[in-house]
Order: sequence, then C-alpha cells, then structure tokens
Amino acid sequence: MTNPNVTLIRKMATLAMFLILVAGAGMAQTTNVLYRFQYDGLVPSGFSHGEILYDELVQGADGNFYGTTTLGGSGTCLGPFGVQGCGTVFKITPSGAQTVLFNFPYDPNTNTAVDGIYPYGGLVQGRDGNFYGTTSGGGNALGVCNGTLGCGVVFKITPTGTFTGLHTFNGVFGTPAEGGVPTGRLILGRDGNLYGTTNEGGLTADGVANQGTIFRISPSGAFTTLISFEGDFNGFTDPSQPYAGLVQGKDGRFYGTTRFGGTSGFGTIFSYSPSAGLKVLHSFVELPGQIFPDGEFPLAALLQASDGNLYGTASDGGALSTYYQCGTLFKITTKGVFTKLWDFNTTATPLNGFIPYGGLIQASDGNLYGTTQAGGGTPNSGTVYELTLGGTLSQVTSFDSTTTGAAPQSVPLQAADGTLYITNSIDGGTNLSQSDEGTIVQIVSGLPAPKPVVLKFAPASGMVGQKVTISGGSFIGTTAVSFNGTAATFKVKSTNTLTTTVPAGATTGPITVTNAGGSTTSVASFTVF
Repeated sequence: MTNPNVTLIRKMATLAMFLILVAGAGMAQTTNVLYRFQYDGLVPSGFSHGEILYDELVQGADGNFYGTTTLGGSGTCLGPFGVQGCGTVFKITPSGAQTVLFNFPYDPNTNTAVDGIYPYGGLVQGRDGNFYGTTSGGGNALGVCNGTLGCGVVFKITPTGTFTGLHTFNGVFGTPAEGGVPTGRLILGRDGNLYGTTNEGGLTADGVANQGTIFRISPSGAFTTLISFEGDFNGFTDPSQPYAGLVQGKDGRFYGTTRFGGTSGFGTIFSYSPSAGLKVLHSFVELPGQIFPDGEFPLAALLQASDGNLYGTASDGGALSTYYQCGTLFKITTKGVFTKLWDFNTTATPLNGFIPYGGLIQASDGNLYGTTQAGGGTPNSGTVYELTLGGTLSQVTSFDSTTTGAAPQSVPLQAADGTLYITNSIDGGTNLSQSDEGTIVQIVSGLPAPKPVVLKFAPASGMVGQKVTISGGSFIGTTAVSFNGTAATFKVKSTNTLTTTVPAGATTGPITVTNAGGSTTSVASFTVF
C-alpha cells in the first residue's frame, strides 16, 4: 500500500506547473476547474472539504457526482504536517456545489477508527441506489496492516450521507485469514454482488503472507474470500498484491492486474472465475540490464473495449527514455495474447505524458481515454491522452498545479452529457501547509452523449404491471423506455441499472432505452402474456 502520508512528502517533488490546452481531433475544447479542494484553515485538518483525490468520480442516478478524498475532513488522523484528517465521502453537483456527506472519524481515546480511514478506491452505485466503497485502513484495533491501524472496511452510504459499515477486514490475523488494505474500486457483478481486491492479507502460502485477495460481498454485507494470492517468492510465478480492482468480462470471468508476481516478479495480468480458478494471462518480464519491454508494476484496472480486447497500463517500464522508463499502454485478449501499444517517454514529441497510474475508459466516440500523473511538457504535472483502437495516441490536455491541479492518478469519467471529468490528486502553491490539495476538472471537447447499453433484463416474461430490471450502462439521463414500441414508466437506479414496469397495451418484443445519446434496443424479446 502507498501510505498517504508518504505520498504527501513525495508530492513536494511534483508540485508547480503550467497548463497547455491542446485541441483534440480538431474539435473546440475548453478545460474548466469545477471544484478546488482548498485549504480553509478550519480545524482540525485545515481541509474541511477533504484533500488528496486518488480515485475517479462516479455519476449518480440523480445526475450529481460522488467521490472520496483520502485525507482531510473532520477526522483527527495524524500526518507529517499535523492533523491531516482521515478522509471524506463527498457529493458535487454539475455546477460545482460540493457537500461532504461523511467524515471518516478517529477516536484518540480508544485508538480506533471503526468506520475506516483513508479511502483510496472511490465509489460504485448499486442496484439499490446506494453507494459502496472501501477504506484502505481502520476498522478495528486488531488487524494491523502495513503500520496502519486496522486493515480496512467495506461500507455503504446513501446519497444523503447515511453511512453503514458492512465488513471489517482482519488480514492474515483473521479467523479465517482474509484480505487487508483494499486500494481498488469495487465493481457491481452481474449477479448483484460486489467484487473487489485487497492489496494485502490472505492465507499464508509457501511461507509467504500478505499477498492479497479477491473477495465478494453482498449489498447486505455477506462476505466471502474467493481466492488468496500466493506470491511464491521462490520463483515469483504467482500473482501477488493487486493494487486495482477488477473488471467482469463479457464471458462472465473477472480480469485484473497485480503489481508484483509473475515470471520476473514485476506484475501480472490474470483472469479468475469460481469454476476455472486463477489463471495468469501475462507476466511483465525483466530482461538483462533492467529492461522491462512490456512495462512493469501495473497499478490500474483493465477495460474491456467494444472489440472484446482488454486494455490497460503499466506504471513503469517500457522503452528507455533519456531519464528512466515511463510506463506503457497495452492490449491483451481474454486468451492472453499480449500487444504493447505505446511506450511513454519524457522526450517524445508530442509530449503525451508518462507514468500512467490510472487505466482507460472507452468514450462515446469509440476511442480510449486515460491520464498520466506526470509529463505533458514543462513542468511535468500530468496529462489526459486519447488512444484510438488502431493505436494512435494524442494529447488531449496537460495540467498545471497552480491553475488546474496536478498528478491525476485515476481514469477519466465521461458524464451523461459527454463531458469528461478528471480528478487531479494535488494542486499546488508554494506553502505546502496551506496549498490546495486536489481539483475536479471538466473537459468539454464535443464528445457526444453516450448511448445506453442494454445487456440483459429480468425477468424475461410477465404480465402488464410486472416490474423488470434492466442491466447495462449509460442509463443516467434516460428519457424513455418502451416495450416493443409501447412507452413505459421507469426509474434510473444507477448508470448500470434501471427498473421499469410492463405498460398496458405492451406486446411481445424487444425493450428500447433512450437517452440524449440515442436509443438502444435489446437483442432479446420480452414475452408479454
């Protein structure tokens, strides 16, 4: 785990900087700071609205945006600059009005943080409309992970801020042993459960512990450890310590990355399913002379694009630059055929950035978008880039800590209106004890609103009045749902889920969902009887 206090010290070498706006694909573009997490001097942390953003936003069913800050708020967690807070959950409107929904607390009298501290992995909205997330520390005083009180918590929070702890991780000291220090985002599985990874914890195997886990948890809190990574340090062959979350493929399997393990010990890409178990699809290898041709240390979740391939980033390695290896972009099939697409470089023209900590999204134009936490031109404060499925890379924008923030460490979010939203982890000034600490940036570049995606619906048949749940994507902003052309009432529960009712006069046929981006009709038909 990357300790947030260590990160605060490290940031002193990356602050400063200048904004370069680059028009993308010939379209007019504007870059706006929607919100700045400012030092306000309010005790105890000085950042009452939160500070340090490591995760991307999620757009809720209500059209607002939700996220977490790793530090700040009213908690009394200590850092190298005094009380720096334990983190927050926040809401922000499209117009920039920010509200802290929850402050993660620490009780110095009992030396406990039962609700968790230091959230890294962001939020996901469930089918019930609530948000789910994890903290990388806290939970209880028994599980101590990486010097942090407690091994983390899985939590639920309503859009109005009612907080419920669902599970406390106990790490290798649990009975039975389980994971600890979750740093990646949860995902909502097709079965309605939540799935995630832990960076530490798990069963001791081959004499090695704390190599991480994959887990499942229901919205009501029923928890299961699915697999413990073994991390065989004798041969480095087993994946170990996943830093990012998972993606569920079209085939139902889960895919992810580990930052260690594999043939040379510098990371892997894996697949997992309860029936097939864990399979290493690719190891990031080291060649003589400390050369890592494919990259090393992947820290981001994978994306399955429309072509069926998985796309991702490695935070380090790749072709040598003037100074050091700067990370790579790659694609890999679900069978494990690996292709490196791009070597990030400090000197290449154009300056598209380097050190990609975040992964990729596929936007409504079919292209992929990601971020680098450094580079983009002097003085190296990070970029947003665009990658076509054909492998052409271009810079969308670069950042400047004094105006737009610096060091994005997560993927962009494309909102229902097509706008891209970026969370910059820090934002500068020369007085580090009173600098701003993070921004939310909008990039408006003419991208169309995303069309809805209809994957399945349940049940598959019913009478007039039957409630039907539709699963897919880009449902926020839905304007119409129809059964074989007959309009129905509906309610958006999240970007991935909406519910509807079979209307009077409906006949057997497909279901169509419409939003500002267009209409999508299901492949299967709903049977009305």
